[in-house]
Amino acid sequence: MTFRFDPIDLDTYPRREHFEHFLAMQLTYSATVMIDITELRLALRERGLRAYPAQIWMLSETVLRVPEFRMSVDPEGRLGQFDALDPLYTVFNEATKTFSGIWTRHVRDFRVFHDAVIADIERFNTGRYNPQGESPINVLNVSSIPWVDFTAFNLNLPTNYTLPIFTIGRYVESNGRTEMPLAIQIHHAVCDGYHLGLFVEELRRLAADWPRWLPAPSSVSG
Repeated sequence: MTFRFDPIDLDTYPRREHFEHFLAMQLTYSATVMIDITELRLALRERGLRAYPAQIWMLSETVLRVPEFRMSVDPEGRLGQFDALDPLYTVFNEATKTFSGIWTRHVRDFRVFHDAVIADIERFNTGRYNPQGESPINVLNVSSIPWVDFTAFNLNLPTNYTLPIFTIGRYVESNGRTEMPLAIQIHHAVCDGYHLGLFVEELRRLAADWPRWLPAPSSVSG
């Protein structure tokens, strides 16, 4: 799997003070937001497509639009930016009551990505924690807790891991609308509240703009 990591010149990086300060503090923070997926959910059902691959694709697609969500520190301690992140997502195994962490390469074509995720789940959902072996370092961590809806969720991470972590909750139905709880865990060294706001705005726009990336019903078979 190929990816590019571009180091950032700290001498010209406008957030250098913020980066060094919050990295030394190991300060992460989290926010839980609601994403309206009412029309998207109906459109997926109409096409016989699964929701989880769509959720994963939207998250990995949105990080392409907000560079701060792709920033990491390499083994040499250099701050840099990946050109893309490939999602590493959890899948529950009914037999073992455990989950597997499975990764699939992100591609811009949603239907291609959807089918690749389904194939990887069918192959690797064994209940083992890491059924594919060592995962790439440019991963976007996504978990789903479909049994619980929540308004707040926090992972305790005293760490210098700077890539984002997403947790999806059970849908909330209210006044004829369907909303998806999404917990976003990020490192303050690379993301301020401003960047969080950009990400949420882009994700909501992508969910509402589903006619541009979902295939037409007539082109979906099976």
